[in-house]
Amino acid sequence: MYSNILIPMDPDHADLFDAQVKAAQRLLADGGTISTIYVNQNYVHHVLAATSSDRPTEIEQAILKQVKALFEAEVPKEQRGHVYSRRGVVHDEIIKKAKAIKADLIIMAACKKPLERYFLGSNTRKVMMDASCSVFVQR
Repeated sequence: MYSNILIPMDPDHADLFDAQVKAAQRLLADGGTISTIYVNQNYVHHVLAATSSDRPTEIEQAILKQVKALFEAEVPKEQRGHVYSRRGVVHDEIIKKAKAIKADLIIMAACKKPLERYFLGSNTRKVMMDASCSVFVQR
């Protein structure tokens, strides 16, 4: 059983989050927590990335509000950890956050497109290769 589970969330594919939370609940130890992370990758290769403010834009705030609402709707209060938001390369930020919070499990979707769910996405593959904790890939 795992005590500190991290689930990366992509608001564009929020339909996958429910199944990931259910998997987390089956693997969660008594008293354990489930957290989520949203990574905004729009600034990674953007010309203004170096000069952009660290403060979230209005769009980022709206997305984070959506992420928090879904998290609170799906994860029971007694199992809730935190909602994290980062800018950067998705797999790098997931791995960094998992290390920082000492997550013992990351739950990710295999791929976001229905037909391709039997294949691993590039972020999932990179997290599996580089994470220092267990990674559960849900198909």
